[in-house]
Amino acid sequence: MYFSATSMGQYVPIDSPVHRLDPRAKLLGLVLLVSAVFASSDPLSLGICILALFGIVSLSGLPWRTILRSSRPILFLVAFTLVFNVVSELWMGRSFGGSLARGGLTALRLMVLMLFAVLLPLTTAPLELADGLERLLRPLARFGFPSHECAMMTGVALRFIPLLMEETDRIIRAQLSRGARLDQGGIVRRVMAFFPVLIPLFVIVFRRADEMALAMEARGYRGGEGRTKRRPLCWKKSDTGATICTVCFVVLLLLLRRFWL
Repeated sequence: MYFSATSMGQYVPIDSPVHRLDPRAKLLGLVLLVSAVFASSDPLSLGICILALFGIVSLSGLPWRTILRSSRPILFLVAFTLVFNVVSELWMGRSFGGSLARGGLTALRLMVLMLFAVLLPLTTAPLELADGLERLLRPLARFGFPSHECAMMTGVALRFIPLLMEETDRIIRAQLSRGARLDQGGIVRRVMAFFPVLIPLFVIVFRRADEMALAMEARGYRGGEGRTKRRPLCWKKSDTGATICTVCFVVLLLLLRRFWL
């Protein structure tokens, strides 16, 4: 299995209503939508969440191929969740049909939740996402919470994910060219075969981290105190409207579950 730079949700620059939203509005919307998915324990409410997902994807202008490619690494987790829930239900004495239905519903909830999460980095540049997170966490700075440092680490992690995927792909191809068999044998043998990939990957990660630390120190980085923004965030009417629509959606979904389900 090879990795690509877009396999973990690299930013896709498109001019769409979702891309133009303030990152703070998108972060708040993600929290609300994830809470709605967690509260959806029945097929009807989960179906409403899926309709909301399709609506946001259509507004974002992103092709489904890009979104599904970005969610490819989480498919194993979804499949594992499905199998684990089915086996657990069967272990408790339930029928196979009921176990499959419950396990499928749980796996579908997890898939919808992760697709909502994948849309955020696809529609928001890492620097904007870090700035939005810092602004949202700024009130906690009064209590000693390092809001700037937390946002900075998030931005660095988002920027490094595509680079690490490229490095992983390069190492795997190099090992295969030397005759390594990474996809043959049992589980133990496959895990042992990946050690020649993991060891140089860890060396590259630590080397890049050391180079970045030296670069930040050479540029006089001393935290967020006194720093200014090149592009300050500006909350617009569209951000207010999107946040209000998301809050209304979650409230209506909760009322639906409370009085009709």
